[in-house]
Amino acid sequence: MASNVKSLVVLVLMFVFMELSVGSRVLELSDRFLEIRKDGQWLVMVFYAPWCAHCKRLEPIWAHVAQSLHNTNIRVGRVDCTRFTGMASEFGVSGFPTIMFLKGDLKYTFKADRTKEEIVNFAIRMSGPPVQQITRPESIDNLKASNPIFFVYVGSHHGTLWESYYSVAEKFQPYGFFYTVSEELARK
Repeated sequence: MASNVKSLVVLVLMFVFMELSVGSRVLELSDRFLEIRKDGQWLVMVFYAPWCAHCKRLEPIWAHVAQSLHNTNIRVGRVDCTRFTGMASEFGVSGFPTIMFLKGDLKYTFKADRTKEEIVNFAIRMSGPPVQQITRPESIDNLKASNPIFFVYVGSHHGTLWESYYSVAEKFQPYGFFYTVSEELARK
């Protein structure tokens, strides 16, 4: 009987620590973040207010996002904009919750459904290059099957046309998929 009680206590403590470790994967950011934000790490973050009902509904989803991205180089954070109003001003936040992805000097606002899958896919897509190289013919068929709309650049990676394409891809990366393919592969 005593060993069953000990086992139960150990099991309960294990679940409590697991829950604490999952919740702690979300970085609590302060206004000090403004000083260090350009250190090269990618960050997906939510600007929230504790009184906001939408923010409260997002909390468990946000913890799952942090858990899903834990083994990547993407950090997951949150900022209480009632305590750090300068952060909301700096990033142009006008409503709560606002989800953004930061990549160096660039910031992208998330505008899709607030589900774990959508947010994780957004963060992973944003952590990659704006233009991705297609290297195998079957990749083109896979893209057609999985993405209803995407853009493909065929040609040299030098010159005005390439620079314009890359610039547009950087700007619209949150909303679309941009690829490049060699002329040889495009003919296949």
